[in-house]
Amino acid sequence: MTDLFNAQLSNDQQRLLHQIAAPWLAYGEPPLWGHIQHHFDADRIDADKVLASLPRIGSSTPFGAGYGFTVGPRTALAETDVVRLTVASSLVLPEVRMVVGEPFVRVLRHMVKLHTDKQFSPHEITNAQLRSEELAEAMPHLKPAFIHMLPDLLSYEPCISIAGSSRASNENSWWVGINRSILAFRDVSSVEDYIEVTSRIVVEEAAKYTRDYVRDHYVQFGPILPEPEPEPAEHERAPYIDPALLDDLEDAAKQTTWKVHKLLDLARELNANHEAGHPYASAALVRAILDHIPPVFGFREYKQLASQYVFAVRRTDGAHAKKLLDFRDIADDALHRPISPNVPVIQMGDLPEPARLNAILQELVAVLRKSASGT
Repeated sequence: MTDLFNAQLSNDQQRLLHQIAAPWLAYGEPPLWGHIQHHFDADRIDADKVLASLPRIGSSTPFGAGYGFTVGPRTALAETDVVRLTVASSLVLPEVRMVVGEPFVRVLRHMVKLHTDKQFSPHEITNAQLRSEELAEAMPHLKPAFIHMLPDLLSYEPCISIAGSSRASNENSWWVGINRSILAFRDVSSVEDYIEVTSRIVVEEAAKYTRDYVRDHYVQFGPILPEPEPEPAEHERAPYIDPALLDDLEDAAKQTTWKVHKLLDLARELNANHEAGHPYASAALVRAILDHIPPVFGFREYKQLASQYVFAVRRTDGAHAKKLLDFRDIADDALHRPISPNVPVIQMGDLPEPARLNAILQELVAVLRKSASGT
């Protein structure tokens, strides 16, 4: 078991989770962080410190991916930020287990069935869809408030990759696409099963992509990995974006109406700052590139691109896009939050793995070439 299962929470930690859960369960919407701070301020308790002290598995870096009782990296939140609980909080909050955790597992099994029962074609990949109306009919015991919150819950659980989603303007009707990531949970029959599978995947991903993972968690799931190679010296750091990819990008754009001059400049400046070891400039440039490219894919914002675009290598590149979406918010937080005793320092190791952005830019090259050929 992981220490999410064995967690011994203090009174303040338990109270914090209850305060987050109460409005979420009552109204189907997670609360603002300022609402939580207000309750703790009255007792002269620093809610930010209590939040940061909650147990978490996976990466231990401030901006690293991981899993805990709340969503997202453990960094200071603004008053206007939304704070969310995960399904894992069912382990310590009986009310969340009853209203969210157990219904979520039943829906998960339904999603597995929708995926495995869908019609397959040898010439086309299609995704089954989970629809609010169909779900309410198939599982009439589900409460409307739970059905309302479900798309948000699915989008923030770290190991479920949805294949697009949409919610009607009145917010009462929605659908989410189901892809092969759901098969990781095909044998899940309880809340504990789900959290165990999710924990295993999160820790394994941290071991693959993050040098600063928590080794004692990984021991629970397999052999200890060999010690990682030391970072290269500053002058030996490889370019963040493959220079050959930039050449392909420039060449592909020649036959289209898209102008890539700014994108190339951003990419080259990113490479220069990455090589020089400048984390804040590098983070800002990654963020700028993500904001710059969506129109080529037919979207206005990167969030839409990450959630709706169907990549050629669907699962892998789709996962890269979603991880970069998480970092987009982290970079924004690191660059725009005012000075405070609680804000952590961003380091070079907190940047997303270069392979993620390279994969998205490689897809951009393919889109440019396709538009040039008229296909």
